[in-house]
Amino acid sequence: MGKIVAVACSPKADGSSSRITDAFLDGAMGLSTNFITLHRLVKCKSIYDCRRNMACKSKGKCVLNDDLTEVLEDIETADCVVFATPIYFDGPCALYKMLEDRMYGFLDTEMHSVLAPGKKALLIVTSYYPETDLPDIAGRLAKNLETFGFDLMGVITYCDHMGTEPVEKNEVLLHHVKQMGLKMRNTPTV
Repeated sequence: MGKIVAVACSPKADGSSSRITDAFLDGAMGLSTNFITLHRLVKCKSIYDCRRNMACKSKGKCVLNDDLTEVLEDIETADCVVFATPIYFDGPCALYKMLEDRMYGFLDTEMHSVLAPGKKALLIVTSYYPETDLPDIAGRLAKNLETFGFDLMGVITYCDHMGTEPVEKNEVLLHHVKQMGLKMRNTPTV
């Protein structure tokens, strides 16, 4: 059995990144014995910005106590984590950036990951506008996840071209992502 945690950072529960995340989880669920948790950060009532007080370096984890605390704990104990964010103004949405900043607690003072080795991650990055730099932004976020110690199992990017190509009509992509989830069934990843 594996523990799969998905963190959907979009402020829209029915946005492209959320729908792609749901397709992955649909594949991972089925008749599997995986334990799956979905965190939609837009539902959090209280999220603090990273204070950069470096207390996480002496405590071994972020010391702030808010709605992200449980999310960070779930990420730390997961076998596989799905990170999903839309792109707003040439970067991830604010909720993703806040999460990423708080994951700084997963690095020690030498900037080495304190996470268990072999932790898998899937990164989903979507855009509303046809942004030519979508692959570059996704690449930067992927590199950060690798710095935190994740083994990337994939990076999914998608642009719905201002709503003219909704992701729910892209059966090929959703099937591909669901198949990625299917591969996680009953397969311990760590």
